Amino acid sequence: MALKLDQLEGSISVICKVDSALDCSEEDYQQYIESGLDESHLKFKEGDYPTKFVLRKALPWGLAKKVEDEKVTMQKGEMQIKMSFISEEVRCSLIDIINPPHVPESEKIVYLRGSDGGASEKLMEKLLAVGIVQDLYAARKTVMEKSSLSKPDLKKS
Repeated sequence: MALKLDQLEGSISVICKVDSALDCSEEDYQQYIESGLDESHLKFKEGDYPTKFVLRKALPWGLAKKVEDEKVTMQKGEMQIKMSFISEEVRCSLIDIINPPHVPESEKIVYLRGSDGGASEKLMEKLLAVGIVQDLYAARKTVMEKSSLSKPDLKKS
């Protein structure tokens, strides 16, 4: 089995665990993430719909470079990993926000695009403030690992 780059094309839709439409346990939500975002693991409140954050699987070259540049810094001659790359990766991969149909226009989370093609800093400040950036990162990372690391059976015949 060869590496298949087409598995990295497209986007994913993520529901965050703090969404008020959810009516499930922490374990159910963890199964949702580990399953690669299979929504059958989630339960929703009657008549309520979640907000979905749409993330691209593969980043355009310029944005991927920004994420990589954000990962490492030099301090006192030593390379160190900076955790701020997580929010930068989410910023660069976020491409849309789908609000539930019942949410009034004035309360919708509006996707704002930055000049480089990623989400705007203003939007990221809001997402960081409500604590969902880690959920988005974890979901994307899990899906990416599942789709790009589909390992062939390497057992000897």
